[in-house]
Amino acid sequence: MQNGSKIAALVLSALVLTGCSAPEPVPTATASPTATVTEEPTPEPVFLTAPLTGVEYLEGTNPYLLLPAVSAKIDNTYNGRPQLALNDADVVYVTRVEGGMTRLLPVWHSRMPESIGPVRSVRPVDASIIDPYSGVFVYSGGQSPFKNAARDTGLVMSDEDTEQSNDTYYREKSRVAPWNLFFRAQLLQSMHPEQTPPQAGFEFAAIPSAVSLGTAVTEFEVKYPQLRSTWMPGTASFPWGASSEPAWIRWMDGSEHLQEGGDQVVAKNVVVMEVEHDLSFVDPKYGAIPKAKLIENQGVAHVFSDGFYLRGTWSKAGSEAPIKLSLEGGEPLTLAIGNTWVEMMDLPKSKLKITEPEVVSE
Repeated sequence: MQNGSKIAALVLSALVLTGCSAPEPVPTATASPTATVTEEPTPEPVFLTAPLTGVEYLEGTNPYLLLPAVSAKIDNTYNGRPQLALNDADVVYVTRVEGGMTRLLPVWHSRMPESIGPVRSVRPVDASIIDPYSGVFVYSGGQSPFKNAARDTGLVMSDEDTEQSNDTYYREKSRVAPWNLFFRAQLLQSMHPEQTPPQAGFEFAAIPSAVSLGTAVTEFEVKYPQLRSTWMPGTASFPWGASSEPAWIRWMDGSEHLQEGGDQVVAKNVVVMEVEHDLSFVDPKYGAIPKAKLIENQGVAHVFSDGFYLRGTWSKAGSEAPIKLSLEGGEPLTLAIGNTWVEMMDLPKSKLKITEPEVVSE
């Protein structure tokens, strides 16, 4: 076991320069009182913390923090890749769908891209994921029970039908349907100031729990029935941090997972949740549609931060409650400051393989 490097705290200082000049001679017969000038103290800088990443921003420098989150159901098949702006999302959920495949549910808040996509249809687990974030939910159709559950959360539901009179969605001509539906996320976010910003869910620290209490790993892989999601430690540049800092780099089925524009998908944290799935909803055409059982439930959480691994637990109360991570003893499990991917692994159909460094004997 070894400890990772500490993330340096950002310190701002203000320097106030003052000056004076020699007094003018005043005739004694017309002398008057000299006014005393009191300089106002320089105000202390105020920082706002992004609730979904733990990143601090100087007040007034990030207008997105005062606006609602935008979450969306995003395709994750070969035809749907590369996706747009995954590295801009604060949190990305990998969820199981029918046929052994997966779809993504990113949540954008502290960094809002111009466009997101390709957008696909809603699934049964989505309501319990998006409910704590409030804001806007973007999707493309779906079965009535799944749409009704998402609508009951109170989020703004945004699809082609609701956006007919707006300039918020478009069909990308370079792609074929149904993998060509995109939404203008910044515009959507700005149109709904009545929606509140998201509540904090995970807890963050400069030295995360996996670094202080866990072990180093060289790779880990989640094998879904029809997909392999592989993460390897490396370095990346994040807008909020240093030019090069520890990161997890993502591969899918042995190939680099690239987003639109060619950048490989990276994350500061990856949380692999062991979740029981409900298979009771059976579609006549597609078969059983899995639903992760999150509400009033708990399970094992495998947490990876800055090249280190720590086993903990996850729990979620009601639909509106965020997912919480805890150490084995019940204390909060902290993540590295930055973005997070959450892989919802359905047991026993999916498996996690963790590779640790080889021990070299002297």
